[in-house]
Amino acid sequence: MEASVRKMCKFGAVIVMCVALGGLPAFASPASAPLGVILAADGADGLDATSTGSTIYEGDRLATSSNGTLRARLGGGQLFLSQATTAQVHGLGSGFSASLLRGTVVASSAQGQSFQLLANGAVIRPVNSQAAVAQVTWVSANQLLLTSRRGTLEIAMGDEVKTIEEGASYRMEIADEAEPQGPRGGQPSPTARNRFLLIAILGIGVATGIGVWRALISPDTP
Repeated sequence: MEASVRKMCKFGAVIVMCVALGGLPAFASPASAPLGVILAADGADGLDATSTGSTIYEGDRLATSSNGTLRARLGGGQLFLSQATTAQVHGLGSGFSASLLRGTVVASSAQGQSFQLLANGAVIRPVNSQAAVAQVTWVSANQLLLTSRRGTLEIAMGDEVKTIEEGASYRMEIADEAEPQGPRGGQPSPTARNRFLLIAILGIGVATGIGVWRALISPDTP
């Protein structure tokens, strides 16, 4: 019995040492899986990844200064941040998701992949699995500028969905949520939800170099 107790104590001591040294995988905290990599960065102020070659992880926030740009590969697609832009990235089953907090982003996906851009409660994504390139500019809490550089885009907010054809640009104006209206015909009317209006405008540009733009159009380009 005494010998068994000694063996158990020794085994327990080994476990404690392994945990202290980080050598026991069963007790180690799982690391976040890489989401992508920064392909080019000039004047980037990312909070989590700042330089060319840096690995991007789930939930990382990327940002550029007033004269900086950043281009990242996220799975089979790419994300370009123009000047003074901040976006937070997440993984998506067939691509990536990016929440635009300020500035301008251009997102691209290869055929069979996808992406979604989130801004002011709106979700912008390709309507199918064809290659697509979308440009979104955050203007204010109630206004976005949208352009489909390639493919057809779907704009969704609540139960309202609209599409933007390739080559078209729109100003998206988001209405504040309306207050419930009074009874009508003896029956209470439902509470109005947020709605948005798309106003066609001339094509809007973003300051991208020729090489960068070609890379976004062809997401397979390294």
